[in-house]
Amino acid sequence: MSEHTIIVILTVLLGLLQLGDWYTTRTVLKAGGTEDNKFTAFVLRFINLDVYLAGKAALAFYVGYHIGFISMPFLVFLTTLYGFFMYRNWKQL
Repeated sequence: MSEHTIIVILTVLLGLLQLGDWYTTRTVLKAGGTEDNKFTAFVLRFINLDVYLAGKAALAFYVGYHIGFISMPFLVFLTTLYGFFMYRNWKQL
């Protein structure tokens, strides 16, 4: 499997994790849960949740794809990190 194929697969996985993060974050907050990330909680005082999540997802997807060509280990780290976030969010559902 080529490096480019691996980067595309990891980027697609990162995108799917972003969609999952969007769904679980929205669901938890709408059910009365709270945002544990202090930075995110601060930002959400000023902008709409969906705008924030869409922007974060687009940024992570874009950066993940391009950073993969510079540093494959960082893309793996980023994907793993969002996998952890999804796991934590899923446990709160």
